[in-house]
Amino acid sequence: VLYGNVNPSGRLPYTYPATEAQASTTIWQPSFSDYNPQWAFGYGLGYSEVVYSNITVSSTDLRVGQPITVSVSITNQGPYAQKEPVLLFTNQEYRFDMAPEHLRLRDFDKIELAVGETRHVSFTLRAEQLAFWDSENKKRIEPSPLNISINPYTQQNITAQVMLD
Repeated sequence: VLYGNVNPSGRLPYTYPATEAQASTTIWQPSFSDYNPQWAFGYGLGYSEVVYSNITVSSTDLRVGQPITVSVSITNQGPYAQKEPVLLFTNQEYRFDMAPEHLRLRDFDKIELAVGETRHVSFTLRAEQLAFWDSENKKRIEPSPLNISINPYTQQNITAQVMLD
């Protein structure tokens, strides 16, 4: 790895706090939090430059029983072949019963990219994946704008917004 014979492609499976005082708050962060960890979940580096572009959604309305497709183009512009984890996160802008998570991993894929290659990755997102347990211990879906982010903890973060109904 150090001599460039292997191109690293792993990502952190947890959030690493910047200070000891942050250690107890790395599990869940509400969307209004200014929490800034040393390395966030999904952080990782490789020797190639991978560029994300053209995020598209099949519909701007996400409804129960009507999944949408989220697609993104990924190009390896670096000098080495790269295995790239593609992480899809969501963030609900608000909920009336409780604060939504800052970002939540909903799906992922790992692709191999040759030098100069562009691949298109698609994910299926269902409204049922966004259900949560409210304060009365009932599972529910709260209508609100929903931000969809691809690899938000990298400099290549790209987003789209849909309405969760």
